[in-house]
Amino acid sequence: MGGAQMMLVLGALVLLSLMVLNINRAQLESERQMSQAEYILAATAVGQSMISEISSKHFDATTASNESAPVSSFTSPHHLGAGSWESYPNFNDFDDFHRFNTTVNTPRAGNFRIRCLVDYVDPMTPNVTSGIRTRTKRLRVNVSSDFLDDPVNLVYYKSH
Repeated sequence: MGGAQMMLVLGALVLLSLMVLNINRAQLESERQMSQAEYILAATAVGQSMISEISSKHFDATTASNESAPVSSFTSPHHLGAGSWESYPNFNDFDDFHRFNTTVNTPRAGNFRIRCLVDYVDPMTPNVTSGIRTRTKRLRVNVSSDFLDDPVNLVYYKSH
């Protein structure tokens, strides 16, 4: 084998090595994306489960005992959240979940951290927090995990 042939063989081996590396890189990225998709689906399921639980609660503490309570009797926007006498899982109304944090363990995807925020919104501008009582509350659920690139954010609106 001459020097030129040896160079051609070495060049072919380098090209083959680069091709194998690129195939492996693509396969690893594909597996990472599949894992991410699975974690996103699990996080969404955990968040939806939390929303289902919260949405089953009364709109406000006053509507728990009086369905026709006036807006002026609703919890002040500055006092949303659980009272000192309330503890999870015995919250009785929607806004008790304001600033609620918990961790949910799933068998396949590990731990998910959940953070809930509740505020009043005007139905005409539902993405803007209202500083006054209204008949619509917005629930924002943030689900994060060490395995997620970005947290999953879910929003739910409840009107009375």
